Amino acid sequence: MDRRPLFVGALVAALLGSGVGPAATPAFASHSTAARLPDLVMLPPGDFRIEQKGRGKRWLRFSTVIVNVGPGAFQVYGYPAQTSNGDPYGVVQQVEEADGTFSNHPTDATIFWSGDGHNHYHVRDLQEMTLQNLNAVVLARGAKRGFCFWDNYDYEATSGVYYHPSTTDACELTGGGTIPMGLSVGWGDRYPYNIAFQYIDISQLGNGDYLVEVTADPALTPGGLFVEADELNNTAWAKIRIKRKTVTVLEVSPLP
Repeated sequence: MDRRPLFVGALVAALLGSGVGPAATPAFASHSTAARLPDLVMLPPGDFRIEQKGRGKRWLRFSTVIVNVGPGAFQVYGYPAQTSNGDPYGVVQQVEEADGTFSNHPTDATIFWSGDGHNHYHVRDLQEMTLQNLNAVVLARGAKRGFCFWDNYDYEATSGVYYHPSTTDACELTGGGTIPMGLSVGWGDRYPYNIAFQYIDISQLGNGDYLVEVTADPALTPGGLFVEADELNNTAWAKIRIKRKTVTVLEVSPLP
């Protein structure tokens, strides 16, 4: 795989135009049929526990992992744009071609700063977390809305860590005015149960059996926000039993 530095030098200058005011819309191109597309999947949620809050509140906390199992890297960058939801950055997905070059694809994704106590940028709604009854009725949704992703969870990786804050400025604003993020093939990004906003509020729910479902690149738009090799394998789940202070895992979805 041809791994070039992310979004620097002449490439950024060409994409961002004159640099006066908001960046110009990047030039886009359709990927070829031989392109190596990423494939985002979720591992089954785990590390469940109840956090008792004041005034009768209860939070269901758990860990999630989003993984790229496709033949190509999941590579994106944010650029200054006027977005429909008011976030300051739009998002370009770069699809890896067979010859090692990358095609730029527009997305409806947006990037915003912090929002969860972490001083870096996040892609909005890259993951969705829901708590359902056993009839698949959604009863509550996860609190976390922003996600910064890089290689930190080895899931049969085919190469070493590449996308990382120490090497690619992942989730940071670069000197060229862009915000890069990515997941290499076989690498995932783990959000532990104790990180900010990694919970579902279950204060209004009774004890019993439930289904926690987690989805990568949820279908906020047809097919989701990003181009993938498989758009139908993005969801994982765990069937759990909630008691007053404990959570028991009864069953989980197969590993991707």
